[in-house]
Amino acid sequence: MPAIAGWLFADLLLAFSIVVLGTQEPPPLPVVEPTVSPSLNPKPTRLALERRYIKVSLRVDPRKGSRSAIGALRRAIKSHPELKDRTAGIVLTFGAVVSGGEDFAKSVNKLLPRVDRELFRDVATRDFQLIGGTDGAVELQIYLFFNK
Repeated sequence: MPAIAGWLFADLLLAFSIVVLGTQEPPPLPVVEPTVSPSLNPKPTRLALERRYIKVSLRVDPRKGSRSAIGALRRAIKSHPELKDRTAGIVLTFGAVVSGGEDFAKSVNKLLPRVDRELFRDVATRDFQLIGGTDGAVELQIYLFFNK
């Protein structure tokens, strides 16, 4: 009998603690103040890039000036109608010249805003060496922002 009394006391203590915990008020939820945007027409943010890229290949004479390169880039971009009225997020540029393709790709990337201001607005670029390409070959891999 005395052993059962100990277990009975423990069970009653557990039952009372469950009742006490169950009757307490929950803590109040935090109140979040709504924030007011200073702009009446907030600009939608672009959050994602499309998985597929558009590949633009062309040949540019690295010894000629930037005017001929800009013209060649414009013609190559216009030959891809899927780039019309879109915005690029990232452009990977592969350049092939004997003296170093990365520097050539970098010089091509500097011309991109002059080629199409809307397409290459605030674009991130990366420069690479095009392995196996002939002198002056350029390949652009253009990743576009997701279009709803």
